[in-house]
Amino acid sequence: MSSDAHEVHVLLQDLDGARPQWWCERSGAGPPRTVLELHVPPARGAVWIARHWASDRARESGVPEDSLPDIELLTSELAANAVVHGAGGEVEVRFWYDSGCVRVEVSDTSAGRPRVRHPNPETPGGQGLRLVSMLATEWGHGRRSGGTGNTVWFTISI
Repeated sequence: MSSDAHEVHVLLQDLDGARPQWWCERSGAGPPRTVLELHVPPARGAVWIARHWASDRARESGVPEDSLPDIELLTSELAANAVVHGAGGEVEVRFWYDSGCVRVEVSDTSAGRPRVRHPNPETPGGQGLRLVSMLATEWGHGRRSGGTGNTVWFTISI
């Protein structure tokens, strides 16, 4: 989790255990910063849920409509990687919009490091991080805070 997220407290919205859970964290200092977090099981449907959840949060935050397709695509790519390479653990998605910048982080429980690949263009798959590197303003990855796994993130300037 980024240092921004460490400056907030949690207001938990507890949903039925069979559904994804998310909550809102709000910073106490400076201008309001809202960090939203979603937890989904590592199943194929998680990609769809993460994509639409991030898009809905962006829309609710006032992100312009023309930025939503990139947010959806990049969130889908990171969520798909987390499901495929995440070693079967829960997938966490975090979203925030602050000062004209959207940031999305996706965490999983994989042991391997994320890397941009250069696969055969005629073979499906393997293009996710390449797309992220092409469309995001910035992106990166690091070890998952507080546990095993990785966090991959991107930002898009609005």
